[in-house]
Order: sequence, then C-alpha cells, then structure tokens
Amino acid sequence: MAMMMTGRVLLVCALCVLWCGTSGAAADGDVVVSGGDDNSLKELFIPVARLQERQEQRAAGATADAKAAAEAAETAVAKATVAKAAAEAAAAEAVKVAAEAAKAAAATQEAATAATAAAEAATAAKAAAEAATAAEAVAEAAEEAKAAAEEAKAAAEKAKAAAEKAKEEAEKATEEEKAKAATAKAAAEAAAAKAAEAAAEAAKATAAAEKAAETAAAEAVAAEAAAFAAAEAAEAKAKEAAEKAKEEAEKATEEEKAKAATAKTAAEAAAAESLRVTTVGEEEVKTAIHDQDNSVVHHSGEKQELLQEQEPEPQEKEQHEKRQHQQREHSAGNGDEAANDNTANGTNATAIKDDSDGSTAVPHTTSPLLLFVAFAAAAAVVAA
Repeated sequence: MAMMMTGRVLLVCALCVLWCGTSGAAADGDVVVSGGDDNSLKELFIPVARLQERQEQRAAGATADAKAAAEAAETAVAKATVAKAAAEAAAAEAVKVAAEAAKAAAATQEAATAATAAAEAATAAKAAAEAATAAEAVAEAAEEAKAAAEEAKAAAEKAKAAAEKAKEEAEKATEEEKAKAATAKAAAEAAAAKAAEAAAEAAKATAAAEKAAETAAAEAVAAEAAAFAAAEAAEAKAKEAAEKAKEEAEKATEEEKAKAATAKTAAEAAAAESLRVTTVGEEEVKTAIHDQDNSVVHHSGEKQELLQEQEPEPQEKEQHEKRQHQQREHSAGNGDEAANDNTANGTNATAIKDDSDGSTAVPHTTSPLLLFVAFAAAAAVVAA
C-alpha cells in the first residue's frame, strides 16, 4: 500500500509539473503544442490511470478475500472451541457415569458378599426349615442382586462406550475443526500472498506509469521543439516567397509601365501626325477654296460634273460612320478617346469637303489617311 501511495503521489506530481510547465510556456509567449498533442497526452495518461484503478480494485478485492478468509478462520476457531467445550462436558459426563457405575459395582460386590454370608448362614441353619426357606429367599435375592449387578455392569459398559464414542467424536470434531482452521489459515496465507503479488504488480505498474509519463514528457518536449522549428522554417519560406513575389510584382509593374510609356509615346506620335496631316489638309483646302474662288467662272462645267459625281457620297459617308462606330465598340479606354478625336477630325474634314463644293480631290486624299492614323493609334492603345 505504501508503494502504491508513493506511485500515486509521484504520478500526480509529474502531471502537475507538466501542467505548470505548459501553462508557464503559454504565459511567456512560447510555442505551446495544443489540440492533437494535448489529446495524445491525455490518451497516454488515461490508460495508466485506468490500469492503476484496476490494480487498486484487484488489491482491494484480494484484501476483502483475505479479510473474509480471516473471519472464516476465526469462526472455525470459535466452532472448534465450542466443540472442545462440548467434548470436555461429554467426557465429564462420562466420568460421572463411570463413577456411578463403579458405585453400583461396589454395591453389587457388597451384595455378593452379603449373599455369601447369607449362604453360609443358610448352610449353618440348614437344619431348620425356616432357615432353608430363608436361604432360598436369600438365594433368590442374591440372584436378583447378581442380575442387578450384571445390569449395572452392562450400563457401565454402555456408559463407557458412550464416553469413548463421545471422546472419539470430540477428537474427530477437534480434528475437523483443526483441519478447517488449517484450511482457513492456508486460504488466508494464499490471500495474503495474492495481495502481496497484487501490490508488487501495482508497484510495477506505478513504475511503468512513471516511465511512460517521463517518455510522454520527453516526446512532448521534442514535439514542441519540432513544431517551433517547423514554424520558423515556414515563416522563413513565407517571407522568402513574399519577397520574391514582391520583386516579381515590381518587375512586372516596371515592364507594364515601360509598355504603357511606349504605347503613350506611340499614341502621342500618332496624334501629332494626325494633327499635322489635318493642318496640312486644312491648308490645302484653304488653298483650293481660294483657287476655286478665283476660277468659279472657268470651272462651272467641271463643278456640275463634280456635283454629279458627289451624289453617292452620302452612302460612302454612312459606310465611314459605320466603320468608325465599330472601331469605337472594339476599342477601350484611351482608344475610345482617340477614336472620338479621329472621328471628329474626319467629320471636320468631311465638313470642309462639303463647304469646298468643288475641291473633292483633297478630302478624298485626307480622309483615308486620317482613318488609317486613327486606326493605328487605337490599335496601339488597345495593345498597351
């Protein structure tokens, strides 16, 4: 029992140390293994506690068996004492009966002596008839006394046999009680040995539990260290990946900025070229209008012919507007603005062409060039 109590105290101390160490580590901010590891510790300690509880129950059962055997032994000893007292009482009764039988035998002997004396007296008084009759009576009395002595002797023998039988039964009862007491004593010794064996097993189990607790504590410390190392490695990898992603993002941003700058430069160049072409076209249109004002009279016939040729121009203008509308739908962002500017330029050019009335050669030359420049600028912006 002392070893079991010592094992319990050591196990409780180990659990307290583990608990305090885990709580202290959590309070100091260290990495504490929780969740699955805590459950694994519980799974390690619960079977040990159950094994100790079973061994304690076995030891308690063995102690109860030993106590019951001791009580049975005490009961058997009490019964043997009672039987011994009964045997002693029977022996005393037999001695008393034997004394009474001895007294009866002495009386019979005295009666026999008296009968002998009477016989001698009868022999002496044989002469007289009364003496003979008295002698016969005495003889009958002697025979009766002899029969009584034989009966007393038989009774004494019966009493002696009863005393011997009582003595044998008392001895037999004493031997049975002794055998029962010996059996009870052997059972008590076996129960004590079993209890000692259970105590030894409990001590072994306690030692195994302490060893398992130490092993579990060492494994917990190792798992904590491994988890801390894994966390540091994961943090380092995450930091490295973040830096690499940042560098790639910066590189991609620089590339996109360079592409955007290139597209912007191309768009600005295209816009400048469009503006230059528009300016040149306006100058040419002004020159043509001036020349036309100077030669209105000379070109009246040619104007009529040109007006006839310009009749299909509304259809061509609608086709140009449809193409420009489709181009605006396919472009986005700055491309829409460039397309709108180019459409405005094209509209201005068309208006100038309508105002010129006779100079159709310049607008026909300028409009396709403006459309081409606008499409190129829109394609550059979309590609950027």
